[in-house]
Amino acid sequence: MDFTIVTPSLGQLEYLECCIASVADQQGISIEHIVQDGGSANFKEFAETMSKRWPDRPNYRRVMISEPDSGMYDAINKGLKKGTGRICAYLNCDEQYLAGALAKVLDEFKKQSAIDILYGGFLVVDQKGDLLTAQRPVKMFWQHVATSHLPNFTCATFFRREMMEKEKAYFDVQYRACADAVWTIERLKRGTKMGVMADFIGVFVEQEMNLGVKKEGLAEADAIRRRLHPCVRSTAFLWSLVHRLRKLLGGKYFPKKVSYDIFRKGDLGKRRHFLERWASPFWVSRLRMG
Repeated sequence: MDFTIVTPSLGQLEYLECCIASVADQQGISIEHIVQDGGSANFKEFAETMSKRWPDRPNYRRVMISEPDSGMYDAINKGLKKGTGRICAYLNCDEQYLAGALAKVLDEFKKQSAIDILYGGFLVVDQKGDLLTAQRPVKMFWQHVATSHLPNFTCATFFRREMMEKEKAYFDVQYRACADAVWTIERLKRGTKMGVMADFIGVFVEQEMNLGVKKEGLAEADAIRRRLHPCVRSTAFLWSLVHRLRKLLGGKYFPKKVSYDIFRKGDLGKRRHFLERWASPFWVSRLRMG
């Protein structure tokens, strides 16, 4: 398989429908989609419905598992260990891939053959599918991620299985909201080779239940900062400034025209097309992120 995509699931089956559809309609690659559910009500019936709507085919298979886990990152680790794809990723229920995204990712890994992790751009939409912002990937450094935020989102993050197994790069299950940031910091410190691509790959649906902005996620991020060396922590403003300057010099703050096709809840016959429009590079609800 070219790809293993893992989706951790718990109680968001309406969003999960869109997530599954966005993986199932990818073309030009071989893919296994492992849905690792922690015990959603009516999951068995949901899985049967999905098997009829999006059946397996050559180069695509989906495995839907319901079993106890200790949280989202434990579910992701379980799914990754079950997979066989050469390129791995995880896609949350409230996220999806744009049409043709994975074929572009595979081609980019071939072009950048020395890298182990690849970041693409992502769109943020509201629950109706309307565009809020378009975020382009940036090259990161661990001091900024540790003191501020993770600028590249997991809905457009991919990594080689070979690297994951060699570095034992699974997610730390003691975290319930910020293990992806901790994972990234560790990879940056180890010098794992990373690359970026200009294309928009994933879509993130902004909603009140997004874990990273809830009290638990904010508390975990604060705990990560408190464990840093005082010199790193006290110069957080400097790392943020350097990050913003790099984004400015890289043209990431300039608006960009974007059209896109996504699935919406309750409207899963096909992707809905959203006409080209200017996309703001600023995520208004998270302006502190830069």
